Amino acid sequence: MRHAFPGQQAGGLRSVQRYKFQALVTLGSPQDGGPAAMPRGEMHRLVVRGRNHDTGGSKFFSALVMRNGEDARWADNDPVIMTIVLVGDHPRQYFEVGDQFAFWLGHDLGRGIVTRRLFV
Repeated sequence: MRHAFPGQQAGGLRSVQRYKFQALVTLGSPQDGGPAAMPRGEMHRLVVRGRNHDTGGSKFFSALVMRNGEDARWADNDPVIMTIVLVGDHPRQYFEVGDQFAFWLGHDLGRGIVTRRLFV
């Protein structure tokens, strides 16, 4: 579904799309700038950096992430499944099953790999 964003005219819509997927994610420790805990079921806004399949160039996306699973906390370097929702131009060129990406905040906070696409 496409929507006009502020400053866009109805006739000049870009291919901005909402994109949702699950990923296996490992975030750094609090000393690395990563979160100490991310409770299950709470949405958090983070930045993700993906790599384009064709050009190899990277691009940043603002994303809402939610941790799946049962534990209230996870230990450093323990991977967890997360659901990630982002909006951007041609997100499939960056986030297909098997693609790796990084969580970013001035530096890499952690890494993930797309495990499956989710449809709404």
